[in-house]
Amino acid sequence: MKNPQLIPLMQEMADLTRPECGRCRVPWSCCHWEYCETARHYAKEEWGVDLVETGHETLPFLGEHGCTVPPHLRPLCTLYTCQIYGNENPGVHTSGDPDWDRRYIALRAEINGLEFPHEARVRDLPFDHE
Repeated sequence: MKNPQLIPLMQEMADLTRPECGRCRVPWSCCHWEYCETARHYAKEEWGVDLVETGHETLPFLGEHGCTVPPHLRPLCTLYTCQIYGNENPGVHTSGDPDWDRRYIALRAEINGLEFPHEARVRDLPFDHE
């Protein structure tokens, strides 16, 4: 079982990254059934949780108001934004908002510290500004 302190941090990260997904060139386009399967496996193996499908024909956890999987059970989706990891700005790895980037970096470091407590230093993302 994972550290329960991750739950509010991952919710905070989801609250931070969700608006970025909505502003993407093709909003919400990164959702894919393979990520749903990754979340299903992670939830079961790491947290002992069986996820309940919604009946959506292609995305098993997509409900009327978005993803039904809590953010801590879908870390790949929670941590991802095209601006940071994707091809939106190749080689830039920044949202373009220094305050947002600082908040993301700090939150990600806190999450990584709980996820990987035995690592001496978590690798920082190569942001263009400090």
